[in-house]
Amino acid sequence: MTQLTLSANTVSPKVEVPFDLIVIARVRERVTELRNLDLPILAEVELLGDEHSVVSDASGTTYTERVRVVAHHSGVITIAPVTLDAIDARDGKAKRYSSNSLSLIVGGGIVSVTRTYDITGILVTVLRWLAILAVAAIAVRLLVTRRRRKVAIVPVPQPDPVPGAPALRTHEQRLRDARTVLEAERTRPTILQVRTMVREMVGANDDETLADVLRRIEPEERHVRGLLFALERAAFTHDDDLNGAIDHVIDRLNEMIP
Repeated sequence: MTQLTLSANTVSPKVEVPFDLIVIARVRERVTELRNLDLPILAEVELLGDEHSVVSDASGTTYTERVRVVAHHSGVITIAPVTLDAIDARDGKAKRYSSNSLSLIVGGGIVSVTRTYDITGILVTVLRWLAILAVAAIAVRLLVTRRRRKVAIVPVPQPDPVPGAPALRTHEQRLRDARTVLEAERTRPTILQVRTMVREMVGANDDETLADVLRRIEPEERHVRGLLFALERAAFTHDDDLNGAIDHVIDRLNEMIP
């Protein structure tokens, strides 16, 4: 490993304006891909997509990855280092290399305020319609009560289950079960089990890097991407941050399921 850097195409991004994070890795060997390159947890920005290239020459290989992201709030955001696990050709030992961290100043806070006012207006409109519907429901109920007749209730027979047939569980049911278990057992082994289950749901396995898994998912599936990032952080963060990371996973699950 001769170079591992993290940069951005702008040091002053704007709220709601996409920009690129740029990862450059340089190794002495001629390779076709870098399997063990891990992107940091992008908790303060939203991932929109990424693309990468691999160029080899007589002196080695240069890997370049551009990650398109967007910030939804103004202020200072810090991106953690990129890491790469590799075998050192000099001594044959496995080593982990880290890039620099990256701090960016996001401007354009007025955009966020405007969005807040828009959301407030929408909420007022929704509440107004809910009040109208509630009044209408009360009126209908009073009318039905006055005209109520006694109706014989005939039970509908339910078909007997087929012996030995397993019940099919939806993704939503599996995520709900994962949330219940995680709320009861806030431990790293539980996080790793949930991480494996979510990766299986998107057709990935534990051996793939987060970047590889994200390439399987469309950019508009933001909730799934957010859950994968949160699980990756909780799986590998230090012990003092574990509880906060688990809370982040539960928040992402709450966004996806009622």
